[in-house]
Amino acid sequence: MVRNLSREEFEKYVKINPAILKRFGTTAEKMAAFIPMELTREQDFIDGDKDIFDLLNGSQLKSAELAESIGSTLALLKRSGQMLQQAEDKILAQQERLDTLENIAYVDEESGLLNRRAFIAQLKREVARAERNKEEGGLIVMFNLENTTKIRKNHGKDAVKTAVRLLAKALQGEIRDCDYAARLSDEEFVILFTKTDMGRALTRLQNMALRLNKLSLLIDGEEINLNLSLGLKSYNPSESAEDIFAAVSGDLNRNRKTGKTTKA
Repeated sequence: MVRNLSREEFEKYVKINPAILKRFGTTAEKMAAFIPMELTREQDFIDGDKDIFDLLNGSQLKSAELAESIGSTLALLKRSGQMLQQAEDKILAQQERLDTLENIAYVDEESGLLNRRAFIAQLKREVARAERNKEEGGLIVMFNLENTTKIRKNHGKDAVKTAVRLLAKALQGEIRDCDYAARLSDEEFVILFTKTDMGRALTRLQNMALRLNKLSLLIDGEEINLNLSLGLKSYNPSESAEDIFAAVSGDLNRNRKTGKTTKA
């Protein structure tokens, strides 16, 4: 059976064996003081099955295992943080792509105006809002850019794109925050004036026509005027969006057939 060392014996032993102190990185006094507080609580030491050196060696191994375990845990936490950041970056990139797709779904890319789908949806919302709140309706003005075919034939498709952007910018300049401008097709454009009627909007429409009448392009030294046909329809909340849209389209088509255009 292993004999238990007294504190004095152990302190004396380690003092004449400096290799032990070097191994454990401490002093004889500190090591001796440590024995009764911690190591002597081990049952194997109490029973005499192990001496103090066995316990010291086991304690060091446990410390090394603990340090290794803590190191592994910290490495795992670091990796988890990196994976979380990568996931957040991926989600952000996906959201940006969704926003881009949503923008494409509702905005005409060439003009920057609402597209046909978005305009019809907005018209429905405005009619429903006015009916729900017992408010007045509004006014729709639809345009057709008549000389796009001629511009494309004489000056190319880039000239048509320039004409479209010029008209789009002009229409955006005519609307308030509560109004909407859209491009319905290659040649058709529309403005929705909300919370108004034909009587109050008449002067505004006349001034708008004067401004549109001044629109022109300068390509290869040649000035090109934009020819626009117009259709008008005032509406009230009791009408459906489909009927309102059909009515203004009909007015535009009638004016086109009779040659009623504004030479911009």
